[in-house]
Amino acid sequence: MIGNVSESWLHKLNTMLRVLNQTLQHAESCAQGVNHMKEEAVEEQETYAYMYILFVMVLFAVTVGSLILGYTQSGKEVDKQNDPYHVYIKNRVSMI
Repeated sequence: MIGNVSESWLHKLNTMLRVLNQTLQHAESCAQGVNHMKEEAVEEQETYAYMYILFVMVLFAVTVGSLILGYTQSGKEVDKQNDPYHVYIKNRVSMI
């Protein structure tokens, strides 16, 4: 009877160890899958970071370009005949 009890106990222990081993192997495969998913998420976040930086740089370039273009175009619209400096020079030359 003692031999029969120890055999059933060993059988239960063996079954429990197999189930534990399967659980651990499943946990490792899940951990590898999670790590792979984390790496993909990090790569996706880095892609969004590059896109954000590129967007900000383009927005800055367009803003600065429009300011420079607006400033240079506004200089052509000023009538130099009404400019006080040119009026002074014109009057000064006519006096001589």
